Amino acid sequence: MKTSFLFLLINIVNISFSQISTSIIPISKTYSSNSEFELNSISYDNEFPNLKGESFVYYTEETDSLGGKKILYKINRSFDIYDGYPFFLAISNDGRKIIYIKNEVYYKGEEHKNVTYYVDGKLIKTYTTEEFIDCNKDHEKCEIFFNNQYTTYKNEGATTREFKDDITEKDKFLNKNFVFNKNDTIYVIDNRKKIHLFDLNKNEFIKRKIDLDSIYPKIKNIEAVKSKVSYYNYPYKYIIDIEDSNNNKKLSETISEISKLKFIPIHDSTFGKYKLHRIELTGYIDKNGKLEIDFIKCDKIFDENKIKDYLKTATFKTDFIPKEVDKIYLTSFFGGYRNYDDKIAEQETIKEKEDRLEKYKKRLTLDKIDDIYIPKNLYECFTELDKTLNFESKKQLKESKDAWQFNSHMGGLGMWIRNNWGINGGSRLSKYFHNREVGTKRGFGNDEISGIIIEQYIKWLKGDKESWVKWEKENPNKN
Repeated sequence: MKTSFLFLLINIVNISFSQISTSIIPISKTYSSNSEFELNSISYDNEFPNLKGESFVYYTEETDSLGGKKILYKINRSFDIYDGYPFFLAISNDGRKIIYIKNEVYYKGEEHKNVTYYVDGKLIKTYTTEEFIDCNKDHEKCEIFFNNQYTTYKNEGATTREFKDDITEKDKFLNKNFVFNKNDTIYVIDNRKKIHLFDLNKNEFIKRKIDLDSIYPKIKNIEAVKSKVSYYNYPYKYIIDIEDSNNNKKLSETISEISKLKFIPIHDSTFGKYKLHRIELTGYIDKNGKLEIDFIKCDKIFDENKIKDYLKTATFKTDFIPKEVDKIYLTSFFGGYRNYDDKIAEQETIKEKEDRLEKYKKRLTLDKIDDIYIPKNLYECFTELDKTLNFESKKQLKESKDAWQFNSHMGGLGMWIRNNWGINGGSRLSKYFHNREVGTKRGFGNDEISGIIIEQYIKWLKGDKESWVKWEKENPNKN
């Protein structure tokens, strides 16, 4: 996965953003160094890396009463491993300890941290990147894994790779062996070419920040044993479309009958005309047709308990579940519900618009939204970014020649500013810019606001601490 400035800034900010989505889902097998134990991990959804799956630890040479592999224990999460991506998984020679390491974090929570360590299937310890490789993100670039895959190849196809002619044996070694397990000692080579030795059995470091050159002759002939990964195709079945085995009705129809409300799918011509009452629902459906609710949230108009009771007792069709797995994770309750009476639906729509306007007016006065401080002017944007961004992010911004490359719709700093500082939904900061007729008349809207913040912040980073004063003089408050 090629890392761009935009993608890097998403992760260096150290706040959970968007995850990676895929249509091919991994099933991985990871063996202990002595080959006595196998860790089998299965993901059930199309986003990674996350926890939505299951993992099993088996004895490789022992069988159960039915002749299958004897299981040691199970963990209610997946350890997502993808070929070509910086994720690493190892299991100890006694089968009891597991370590999972990844360069990037996409979600909040202990089990989503960069490094997680388990004993007998229970989470014992977690580490951030900075903790694991003893790195100060405010003064240096911190990445757990060394990565040279985009500088070592001259030709790269779907199944073949060819090294450049001038690549050294050490470069080739680093390309394949930036992390490996050797008899329960985990070798991790970080972006600074520092090696860290971690004792998988004791959950402690043997030695850290070893210079690569000092240890390379001893490890250069080690061939890292990789996890074996196979894939299956995600079915992309929306949860609203699962069908009851008894009457062939889609879930959206059944909820319509339970709630006595009319379901409006997103492709309906009246979708945006009326206020719609919404349901958020996700869960696992197994091959027996049973749905295990993971999350449900209903607007007040619904009887949530009735919906839950139906979901717990119903049996759904499962012909869409891939043969490789026993269950699949479903999301996307697209659409909404409204009153069958158009006049009542119109009244609800008018009331919703009035409520939305009041909420918007209130947002323009708040110093915090969703517990995030909202800068009140351009100067405070700079001081808050100084607190939020780390060394590598600031370095990238300072060295950039085009500020707008950080202002993408697909992610990056601009998207973070628009979403977190209320530029998209209204805030005192958006009002500050609108009062100066920025983002209102020139056709670029909210992108223009975040772009100006980034452009002026780069000047701030380069030493112009009065850039915001000049900008305010050039763009005076018109109210």
